[in-house]
Amino acid sequence: MKIPLSWLKEYIDLNVTPAQIAKTLTMAGLEVDAVEKLGLGCEKIVVCKVLEVQKHPQADKLCLATVTDGQEAYQVVCGASNCRPGIKTALALVGSTVLDETGKPFKIKKTKIRGIESAGMLCAPQELGIEDQQEGIIEFAEHLKEGMDVAELYADFIFEISLTPNLGHCSSLIGVARELSAALCVPVRYPEIRVKEDSGKPAAKEVSIDIRSPEGCPRYACRVIKGITVKPSPDWLKRRLEASGIRSINNVVDVTNYVMLEMGHPLHAFDKEMLLGDSIVIREAQKGEHFVTLDEKERILNEGDLLICDREKPVALAGIMGGQNSEVSESTKNLVLEAAYFIPGAIRRTSKHLGLMTDASKRFERGTDPNILQQVLDRAAMLIHEVAGGEICSGVVDLALKTFPKHRIHCRLSRINKILGAHLSVSEVENTLQRLGLRFSWDGQDVFTVDIPTFRNDLHEEIDIIEEVARIYGFGNINKGTSRASPSVTPHAPIFLFEREIRSRLINEGLQELLTCDLIGPTLLNIIQESEMPEKLWVKVLNPTSIEQSVLRTSLLPGLLQAVKFNWDHQCHDIAGFEIGRIHFKEGEQYREQSMAGIILTGKSRSHHWDIKPKDYDFSDLKGILENLFDELKVSKIAFRPSRLKTLHPGRQASIFAGDLEIGSLGEVHPDVSRRLDVPQRILFAEINLHDLFPLKISLSRMQEIPMYPGSERDWTLTLKEEAPIVAILEAVKASNSRLLENVELLDLYRSEKLGPKLKNATFRFVYRDRKKTIAQETVDKEHARIVENVLKSITTLTGQNN
Repeated sequence: MKIPLSWLKEYIDLNVTPAQIAKTLTMAGLEVDAVEKLGLGCEKIVVCKVLEVQKHPQADKLCLATVTDGQEAYQVVCGASNCRPGIKTALALVGSTVLDETGKPFKIKKTKIRGIESAGMLCAPQELGIEDQQEGIIEFAEHLKEGMDVAELYADFIFEISLTPNLGHCSSLIGVARELSAALCVPVRYPEIRVKEDSGKPAAKEVSIDIRSPEGCPRYACRVIKGITVKPSPDWLKRRLEASGIRSINNVVDVTNYVMLEMGHPLHAFDKEMLLGDSIVIREAQKGEHFVTLDEKERILNEGDLLICDREKPVALAGIMGGQNSEVSESTKNLVLEAAYFIPGAIRRTSKHLGLMTDASKRFERGTDPNILQQVLDRAAMLIHEVAGGEICSGVVDLALKTFPKHRIHCRLSRINKILGAHLSVSEVENTLQRLGLRFSWDGQDVFTVDIPTFRNDLHEEIDIIEEVARIYGFGNINKGTSRASPSVTPHAPIFLFEREIRSRLINEGLQELLTCDLIGPTLLNIIQESEMPEKLWVKVLNPTSIEQSVLRTSLLPGLLQAVKFNWDHQCHDIAGFEIGRIHFKEGEQYREQSMAGIILTGKSRSHHWDIKPKDYDFSDLKGILENLFDELKVSKIAFRPSRLKTLHPGRQASIFAGDLEIGSLGEVHPDVSRRLDVPQRILFAEINLHDLFPLKISLSRMQEIPMYPGSERDWTLTLKEEAPIVAILEAVKASNSRLLENVELLDLYRSEKLGPKLKNATFRFVYRDRKKTIAQETVDKEHARIVENVLKSITTLTGQNN
């Protein structure tokens, strides 16, 4: 709901800033989502003071005014009769923007008027877009300082407020004014309603009401207005509606919307000539009955849907939307103006099954005041007479099948203080109830008897009154006591602590945490094309809110790809992120979930620098992050072996093994997937099963003494086929079970045309050491030759030629 501050001030005097108003409303329970500032349609207009006025030598109706903006004096030609020395007015200098007679902006240019140069223009209210009937130039109060921006003086603010279902009484400007009145102790001004009726034309002779569904509509009232002229609304009405987020239609419909926003009760206007039999019938629809609403859509109704009809046909969906067959148009001359009280459940049921929610239905669903019908009809009739003319038939046709008395709630002072943990006095509670506009009596001992007005349909029990007292008294004013309850000593789940440790270590690697939804849908699945997990193992949602959230993810990859796509579309091309979350799948008849850690890299691994050139993330960057993680967790016997996952690039992927247990995978996302995402750069992804990794972590580590004796190094270059994995060489070396071999690592990879297109040279460095004595060169040579021979025997299918 949007509330313009300028309109709100008609009902309450507010001498606080818009930010303070927003805070006050939020603390009172009306959450303000946004405050939007609206300026005038003009620019660079300042307050000036008229210093001197002389007659124009060439024109009787013009004068020469000398004005100042506090810094400099200007001569301006002016034709206003109220231009005189001493007044403060609005000055538009050359280059400023004001409004012409049609409301369109135009710039002030340097010009001569009857031979005299004018340095600007003194502005009338209409030229600034200000609603003021004052003749001549605008006159400001004396206290305004010269040079002030006029736009700031007339700036408006729009409060966007979210209302919970229990705040139906706040769905109007008067409702919001009441809340501010209670919070700020400022009285509310209600609009003055004066209806000029034509006593010779009783409304009861023009229309009759027949309620056939009292369960849905216990009260219905209407007025009749004849001889109106339907035309566009005046500017003041258009501006207020548009500022409140409602499109202007015509003067009659706009008034009904205006009164709905002002007083909170929806109205509807019928073209009287379209109502057959001059009668209104409120009945329930038949199953399968059809009705065309104002939005030109045919609705198929259910049995029990509430309809407003004439003698032969439906003319409106009660409380939701009118019909095409009775709408107000330019040819409409006579009106039937409706105000009714509909039971909230009846409107909610129809609105939900039709998927049709309107401003009117929202208010009826939350509950309206059944005793305000005549007031809103009178207010609307008065305004329609003002903007559309016509004659208001005397009297209101009002059929109420039951009365709507105020109900009473007994509230104990002792209960208030016990619930709130406060020590409020009788006078403090009385003051709070008075500020809320609730009438009450006090029994002199403990009980308040509170009369609840019918517009407060959210107050039913004693606890509701206690909540109101707390809300207006201020939760911040209630002292917090010391809790006597001791906190739980239940320890954290080990996997939770492990997830927290992994999160910390990945952040230390320079990755940013990403959060994605557990639910995915066909769009993401189609992008990935083929899942590694069969569809029969997917967990599908029975009643998804959206088709794109209909399956629980079996991998973190879809959500992280979606994050990459979102960032790419918003010009963020470099991403280094991770997510720790759950995957879900079926195992037989059981549903399983496991904690996973996913890493996603794309774009540049370092930013531009004059010395070091930027570089794209590659497989080695991703593998290095994982190796660092495993080293910090003291996980041993980690191996990266070739894999064949369909979602990853066939030549740039690997499975991660800890001994014989596969704990994850890594690689470059398949180029087909990147193309479907429309992300034209390499994407790297790794996923680790934390449930499998957790038991491999070593919490305690033992110190190892520094070697006392020197080692000896040997390099070995081996020609391999291009597809040969380096890990196969390293595993073959380790399989030799050498007592003297301390370490072996890949030193270099070399490719060239001379070597051949399908071959590569891999250089390894071997470090030999005997921890009990200085190792002899002959011993090293012999051990090195033995290892090389064993490796060559075990990898005969991988080699090209031996160097």
